[in-house]
Amino acid sequence: MDTKTLCLAVLHRQPASGYEIKKTLDAAPYSHFQDSSFGALYPALARLQEEGAIAVNAQAQDKRPDKKVYSLTEVGRARLVEALMRPPADDKYRSDFLLVLFMGDLLPQDHVIEVIDARIAELENQVGLMRTCDMAESAPGQRFVHGFGLAYYEFAADWLRRNRDRLAEDLAPRRSDNKPAAPQRRTAGARG
Repeated sequence: MDTKTLCLAVLHRQPASGYEIKKTLDAAPYSHFQDSSFGALYPALARLQEEGAIAVNAQAQDKRPDKKVYSLTEVGRARLVEALMRPPADDKYRSDFLLVLFMGDLLPQDHVIEVIDARIAELENQVGLMRTCDMAESAPGQRFVHGFGLAYYEFAADWLRRNRDRLAEDLAPRRSDNKPAAPQRRTAGARG
């Protein structure tokens, strides 16, 4: 989804300032959908306003400039529904964690295990937080996505717990000294 659609999705719930929209996009559950930046947010809001998809209301603030509060118009609601009706793009998963594991044969075995254990702890923390969410008053789609997220975190933590020792065993014979592999140096005049 593009930044304009993300803005419309946030404003569908309630009017908000640009800062509030950004905070919402950076927090769960929106942070799990797409990344956004302030650099993309304000141009998107300006275009949406020009297109009549959102309205802006200036709210006076004490000793500060007026706060712009954006709200969804009927045109904006129709645009949001239209965007959501399009087939979703493929998910893009990027992970520094997986790169570390992928290149684990270059690292000390205990470091790789520490990285896995830290990720398990993060996932378990996320599961704990999600279990405290009261989803009773949430819309059916929100409850469904919450359940999907909870299942994802539980599965990932369980899979890592069950397979961490196998990776440790597989890494051990590759380097008996468990030190990072030193890059090979070229000698003068060597070609390659």
